Amino acid sequence: MGFSPKARTKVLLWSDRHCCLCKKPCDTNIEVHHIVPEANGGSNRIENAIPLCFDCHGKVQNYNDYHPLGNKYKPEELKARREQVYEEFTRYLVPPIHYIVTQRIHDRENRQLPDVGFVISNLGNSLPVKATVKVSFVVPNQKIPLGGDYYSGKRLWHLNPSHTTSGHFSLPDSFKNYSEKITLKVNVSIEDQYERVHHNLPVGYTYLPADNDWFLEPSV
Repeated sequence: MGFSPKARTKVLLWSDRHCCLCKKPCDTNIEVHHIVPEANGGSNRIENAIPLCFDCHGKVQNYNDYHPLGNKYKPEELKARREQVYEEFTRYLVPPIHYIVTQRIHDRENRQLPDVGFVISNLGNSLPVKATVKVSFVVPNQKIPLGGDYYSGKRLWHLNPSHTTSGHFSLPDSFKNYSEKITLKVNVSIEDQYERVHHNLPVGYTYLPADNDWFLEPSV
């Protein structure tokens, strides 16, 4: 059946109709190629698609594994090069986003465990985006997800320009009056207007009972 019209539209928007190998602007002279061919079990999912100009499509398509000459474009390299091009032509769609885990409440008494605050802001002044937030405990050799739909990584947050959203989630009741170190891992991903997802690196926040607040652990 090939790729769906919606998938084709997305990848052509994400690449701005540039070849994902040579980066040449192609206008209508562009193909949406299967990275893993359908004959070899490749799917018609968008993850298996790459926009290519006619010349690069021929190079990728015509390589003979039984009579190799030069170095074949492997699927891993095709995907990496594709992401380079997608990022080049979509990164302007992602405004600066700031987020923190905090116990502080503006002009109010600070939160107390097990209640934990989360604040996320779209610092741009023109582009709305959507975000997903996933928060989990960090314990040795484990990443334990927290409950709550908004902090599961599955719920989309709508972030309008120059807009701040303040939320909160609860740790288990056993953390009330807790006096030991707690570290949380936070993953935030941004979805632009063309539905491409941009993943931020995960960061950690460690709770200091003496301060009743969290400090950033950038290497978690």
